[in-house]
Formats: sequence, C-alpha cells, structure tokens
Amino acid sequence: MDRNQVGGSAHHPELFDIKMASPIPTFVDSVLQEWDFIAFFAYDGFESSGRGAVGLMESDDGVQAMYGDADYFHQIGDERVIKMIEDYDPEKEFLVHFDAAQGTRTIRIKTPEGGRHPKRVWFFEMIRHVSKEPEALPDKLPDWFVSACEKLDAFKNNEDEQAHGK
Repeated sequence: MDRNQVGGSAHHPELFDIKMASPIPTFVDSVLQEWDFIAFFAYDGFESSGRGAVGLMESDDGVQAMYGDADYFHQIGDERVIKMIEDYDPEKEFLVHFDAAQGTRTIRIKTPEGGRHPKRVWFFEMIRHVSKEPEALPDKLPDWFVSACEKLDAFKNNEDEQAHGK
C-alpha cells in the first residue's frame, strides 16, 4: 500500500484517492485501514459531542483513539484545525489529528465515491446494537435515528400483517 494515500481499506484499494504531501505515520495508516472502525468512531463522536476531530496517538499499548470536540481546539487556540472543523461535512468526512515528524497534523478524510460514509456506517452499527446488543446503545440517540427506527418498525409490522393476511 502507498502510505502517501489514505481513506480506504486493504479490501477496497479503490478508496485510496487522497494524495498526501508527506507520508502519514504507520500508526495513522493502520487505523485508516480499518475504515468502518474510524468512520464509526468519528461519527459517534460527532453525534455525542458535536463537530471535532479524531485524535490518534501511538503508545506502548498500541494506537489510542480519542475525539476532540470544537471546544477543545478553541481552548488550545488551534485556528487552522478550528477552520477545518467548521468546514468538513461530518456525514461524509472526518478529521484525523496526530503527531508526525513534521509536527502536529490534521487531515481531512473524505468518503470516496461509492464508499460507506460515516453516517451510514454509524447507522447500520446502531441498528445492529438495537437488535443484538441493546445494552450497548447510548442513553441518548439522535432524533433522526429514532425516527428511522420507528419507520423501519412500521414497515416491518406492515409486511408481517400482509404476510399473515391481516
């Protein structure tokens, strides 16, 4: 894999379409290889804390991921990242913030055409939780998600009634 490209997975090489001016660290690249994980993590952070960036840090225990909301970047006075946070589309993109040889970097990762965007990854993972692991659901879910679940239930109930001749 070309470490100057990010945004996909080993199973989807067509997703690597963003050229980087300088290589990203291996630990960042390894996380970006796990598209569904990072896309879910980023969108989950957005839903729970608002706009922000995924922070990645390499440690003795492996790569640590955290989510820094816009307030965090305002507090540290990072105007460049604040501008990126204001401009990205959280449904289709996410920001990754990390330390590299060139200093602290933040990159904007866009879902490639035909790829699973972060909101979609989050939605289907939450649907899985609803049906298989309801205890793993957060206390507060977004209204749009609750509405979508209600519509899915109504559709399923309608199909069940038609199948049983009611």
